[in-house]
Amino acid sequence: MGHNCNNVSYSQQVDKYNDNSFTMKMEKDLEDGNYDLVLTTNFWPVVSKVCKKHDIRYVSWFFDSPPNLPTAECMEYSCNKIFFFARADYEYYKGLGLDNVFYLPLAVNVDRLLSVSTDYKKYGSEVSFVGKLYESMLPTLMSHMTEYQKGYIDGVVRTQMQLYGAYIVDDVISEGFVQEVRDRYKELSDKAIQVSQKELAWAVASYITHLERMTLLSLLSGRHQMKLYTFELTEDEKKMLPNVEYCGSVDYLTEMPQVFRASKINICPVLKANKSGIPLRALDIMGCGGFLLSSYQPELYEYFIDGQECVMYSSLEDAIAKADFYLRHEEARKQIAAAGFEKIKREFRYEDRIEALLGT
Repeated sequence: MGHNCNNVSYSQQVDKYNDNSFTMKMEKDLEDGNYDLVLTTNFWPVVSKVCKKHDIRYVSWFFDSPPNLPTAECMEYSCNKIFFFARADYEYYKGLGLDNVFYLPLAVNVDRLLSVSTDYKKYGSEVSFVGKLYESMLPTLMSHMTEYQKGYIDGVVRTQMQLYGAYIVDDVISEGFVQEVRDRYKELSDKAIQVSQKELAWAVASYITHLERMTLLSLLSGRHQMKLYTFELTEDEKKMLPNVEYCGSVDYLTEMPQVFRASKINICPVLKANKSGIPLRALDIMGCGGFLLSSYQPELYEYFIDGQECVMYSSLEDAIAKADFYLRHEEARKQIAAAGFEKIKREFRYEDRIEALLGT
């Protein structure tokens, strides 16, 4: 778009808040050039501190939801412009009194995706899923709780499993309940971990996501060819998914587009803790011309026509029924995939997003 950009790579092992070696390297990089702004994906307090010190604008664009930050420390600095792809996250931080936060959905590079040639024989499948199954600390955390606390958590899990488009975990895993859990741990040992509200709520959300994905994979693989692309499976998970074709991980840039294009149906069970936003995975699938079968997500429903540009399910039973239907109706499936692709080309371009981002 005409801007001079320098893409700087740093070590993956960076302390988000205080990292002397990172700070020294970034300050040296800033001194070696003449920059108007620093741009990162997700917000890094350690970057914000450097930008504040050197009076340079810092733009960050979240692709994670919820943000993997324990506090809002450094977010208030005047050098920051912080963009959230999920409206619920934007509204939360706006509610904290921050006036430098904005809402900006994600985008895809359709031209790049189209340039990847597809090996249909290798990646073809009736149904595919690319993503993590999510390990959760919840079973370990629950093993030391009282019977009442275990029952309460079980009730939260069962209820949230049934809800699509509504997220209750943050409200019902209250600070008061978490304090009772901490008190219980202290009764058992003075050295027991002191879990925070955010940590316990995340453990619950990731556990629910794990249950939903495992159940969906198990049910679909009992009826259709089901390929799973993920980093690793435990032996227990493999035993629970005997009919799933485990294909290992795929390269994001070169292999994943082939999976999405070659699969008749691509499922996208959204991380439960992502309350509203359209995940990048959903945009990637449609940007490849793939058929998207996603769990109901408020912003996906807002931007795309359900049943015409993608398909959403509101229960596991609904997901199975819709997978069955669209595998039987090839023409309808292809029309929906084509319409979703056209919507992505029109309204989810990086150029449009960057123009809006720089426009602030």
